Amino acid sequence: MNKLQQDLSGGPVAQDYGTVLGTPFKVFLSNGVETKPDKKTGKMKTEIKDLPGLIASVVQSRVLHPRKLSGDDLKYIRSALGMRSNAIAEILEITPEHYSRCETGVKTLSSSVEKFYRMYAFLQAACKNKALHDCMKESDQESFEAPTPEEAEEAEEAIVAFRSVFIDMKIETFHNAGEELVFSFIRRPRRASSQRSDRGKDGKWKRQPPKLKAA
Repeated sequence: MNKLQQDLSGGPVAQDYGTVLGTPFKVFLSNGVETKPDKKTGKMKTEIKDLPGLIASVVQSRVLHPRKLSGDDLKYIRSALGMRSNAIAEILEITPEHYSRCETGVKTLSSSVEKFYRMYAFLQAACKNKALHDCMKESDQESFEAPTPEEAEEAEEAIVAFRSVFIDMKIETFHNAGEELVFSFIRRPRRASSQRSDRGKDGKWKRQPPKLKAA
């Protein structure tokens, strides 16, 4: 697949930033990225808006995909969550040695343990992202305000996603060797709210559904 992927609906060209993010799969971003010179070195650098929010969306998208988590997937998710392998092993109630072998690809997690880990990673990614934004709010000395309709909608989406992982999901142990995982994201502005007139200036990373190829 080419590094640049044209949106079939005529939208913006999305570029693969999987290497930049350190993911073992492709991550296409349609916007929210700027390339500009570093003030200290003068070299061009890539700046992704709300990087923690994007990482949280990437982690959640991966654990919502039914393909069996590979060793590289496990390693990426753990790194994205900022956790040590011993801590993950303790949470999953397996030995550190067994978990380490899972990350290297020698062993695999059982379906039940993997589902639990997916649940944990989904929640932990959301909590870390929320904690960061809460800290930013506190630093700006913003007062508490009621959730906007968009935030309520996001909470409902999270519940639906949760159900799909832990009730309905069947983990796909086998897949075509040449079939790459590809996730596409776009940064969309939040809708303005009468409760918070400035919220419309903020944005949120959203995963784009796969596009159907033209016949």
